Amino acid sequence: MTNHDIDRTVQPQRVAVSSIKIPTPDIIDLNNGFKVLLINAGSQDLAKVELIFRAGTRYQSKPLVANAAISLLSEGTISRNSQKIAEDLDFYGSFLEPSFSRDFASVTFYTIGKHFYRSLDVLVDILTNPTYPQHELELFCKKGKQSLLVELEKVSTLSRQRFFSALFGSNHPYGSFAIPNDYDALSQTDLFQFRNRYHKASNGLVVVAGKVDAKQVDFILNGFNNPIFEQSSDVELGLPSFTTTYYRVFSFKKDAVQSSIRIGRVLPKHNHPDMPGLLVLNTILGGYFGSRLMRNIREDRGYTYGISSFIIPLTELSVLVVSTEAGSDFAEKTVDEVFKEMHKLQTEPVSNNELELVRGYMIGQILRSFDGPFAIADSLANLFQYNDLDFEYINSLIRTINEITPLQLMELAKKYLDVESMVVSIAGSKKIRGYKE
Repeated sequence: MTNHDIDRTVQPQRVAVSSIKIPTPDIIDLNNGFKVLLINAGSQDLAKVELIFRAGTRYQSKPLVANAAISLLSEGTISRNSQKIAEDLDFYGSFLEPSFSRDFASVTFYTIGKHFYRSLDVLVDILTNPTYPQHELELFCKKGKQSLLVELEKVSTLSRQRFFSALFGSNHPYGSFAIPNDYDALSQTDLFQFRNRYHKASNGLVVVAGKVDAKQVDFILNGFNNPIFEQSSDVELGLPSFTTTYYRVFSFKKDAVQSSIRIGRVLPKHNHPDMPGLLVLNTILGGYFGSRLMRNIREDRGYTYGISSFIIPLTELSVLVVSTEAGSDFAEKTVDEVFKEMHKLQTEPVSNNELELVRGYMIGQILRSFDGPFAIADSLANLFQYNDLDFEYINSLIRTINEITPLQLMELAKKYLDVESMVVSIAGSKKIRGYKE
């Protein structure tokens, strides 16, 4: 068929994807406890190395320590100061990115083949010999404190923090947040103690992706098989219990033109049998631009410029969140409309046309998440963090996307979208009756 024979007024037929062949990584267990995933793929002379530790904020005994311990690794070692590290990485065409979450802390490193060995030598030095210089810690605290003060002026920050505090309790690891004065209490000793306890190979992962040969792999393995990582981490994997006390909370912000809204609840952990179906249900509700929340609240009513729902994976549970900002006079109406859409999903079956659209969108997102060696590495890291490296999980999710029925979605909605179980957090200038300040 030529281009002249194509009738562009007719939508192409969707070809269902029943499964995808996930590139199986080579899995290597190091003597010190690290598990290494090797994805040797790609045509560009690039490599990505990511180290993941169970060293998120839930394990810290003092606010901000997990953040500082991972973020300041590259600010000085026994043999290099921060300027030397920055100059070396720049000269070698390399890039280092620390990150942290509630459960994990990680260092992601990108480099080119031309300077592979010399750049990896810098990375190993950063991870094994950090000194956390006092002047760098002071600068980190000064910048961080100012940034947090700015963030706390935003209604989005206030509603988000109050949402998690109401959901889990303000003393729970998932419900507590730093305040500006916490920066004043950070010390070098805090950082060394946290690193020595939690930046360990036990329960850790190294992901290597890109165009790497056997010699380069051996170099990486030797670098990270360092005895400094061997000490068994005494990470307490059990999550403290929590109780949701308030389901409607409000944070007052004088003169705020808009109100920020968070609505949600706790869901099962990511490898629960209901989760694939919940991901489909969430996509219909607010997980893409054509979702029901977008069509109703943005397009039909004009209460907001954008609204979305998403599921946050954590190691032992998940959290459903609906997030938006609306004019202060329309905050309550926005919440009412969100609840109406949840109720519809419980009482009215999703049409086949809508379900087909969502199926195509979700499978397209899955295929995109495995497009290229670095994307594959990210997806496998997520499988490690939330699905115990179950390589069949993706194809199981695809089967659910293709096979789930409108009636099954209604049952999930009845089970998990009960509006009485939802915590609502609103931050703005217009107080709302019945909401706890």
